[in-house]
Amino acid sequence: MKQTWQKISRRAAVVLVLAGVFFGSGIVAAHADTYSSSSSSESVVNERWGKPTFIYGGGLNQSQIQETMNIMNINSNDVTTSSVTGQDLVKYLGSGSGDTSVMISSVLVTRESSGHGITVKIDTPSNITQITANEYKNPLITAGITDATIEVASVKPVTGESALTGVYKAFEANGETVDPDRAALGQEELETTNSVAQDAVKQNAADNPDQSSSESKEDANKIKLQLANALTDIKQQLADLKEQGKTANTTQITTIVNNSIKDNNLSGKISQTNIKQLVNLAGKYQTTSGVLDKSTMNQLDKAKSSIGSALDKVGGALKNAQNSSWWQQFTNWVKSVWQSIFG
Repeated sequence: MKQTWQKISRRAAVVLVLAGVFFGSGIVAAHADTYSSSSSSESVVNERWGKPTFIYGGGLNQSQIQETMNIMNINSNDVTTSSVTGQDLVKYLGSGSGDTSVMISSVLVTRESSGHGITVKIDTPSNITQITANEYKNPLITAGITDATIEVASVKPVTGESALTGVYKAFEANGETVDPDRAALGQEELETTNSVAQDAVKQNAADNPDQSSSESKEDANKIKLQLANALTDIKQQLADLKEQGKTANTTQITTIVNNSIKDNNLSGKISQTNIKQLVNLAGKYQTTSGVLDKSTMNQLDKAKSSIGSALDKVGGALKNAQNSSWWQQFTNWVKSVWQSIFG
């Protein structure tokens, strides 16, 4: 009896040790994926542009400009530098007060080779209070921005909605025309989806009053990713109709929006008022030249892929492990060992 118990104990110990190996490797892998997804601020010279372009907020003083450059790990010799003003906001978006003092956020734009797509990194996430990196991608693509790595930073807390103006100015500073209609629609998209996302996050909080702050934060991030994914679905379906020579009417657009909301698990979080906002926005995709073109959809496909990857990672290392093939292999192995010990 004593020998039998010792044998069981040894086997159980092996199970626990190997479980640690499996869990440890899974967590390391998850962190490695997170780390490798971040972009680098190292300067790369593009043959069309030359150096990356740093556009700082015109409301910053010299000390704040330098602080922003330090955050982005750049110096004046490595970049082309200019400022973004209140008048630039009016020029590119067709609206605004023209007040330069409120232009705080800054961007670093690096032109990439064809096919790269849009990469966005927020260097100061605590100071860009409402817009996430993935939320910038859809509006930038709508505006006609292609193949670029964009870093956003702010030395003060801002919502982040004016950052697109700096990107537009960077492109035009390098001789690339920005369509004002598409730029204005891109800004409207950013503001609309941000508003819808904020409402959905509030609704989720009301539905889950006992959540911890970390759970609420995770849910908020997931909701924003789901909405960004829904938007790519809406655009793709409208683009497919366009390729067939068709234009969706309001009823059809409403069906497309509702189905995309449902498919992305946002039912109950998006109000009818929000849906009307999205329907109105989607209608403008059809009437603004270039937004649903094949080249734009190619950029959108890359954005959708990165948004999907981010969604897969929501929930932490254990959730990722549970969705992976090695997790299934591990659980099957544990079952077989357990059966061999206890019959």
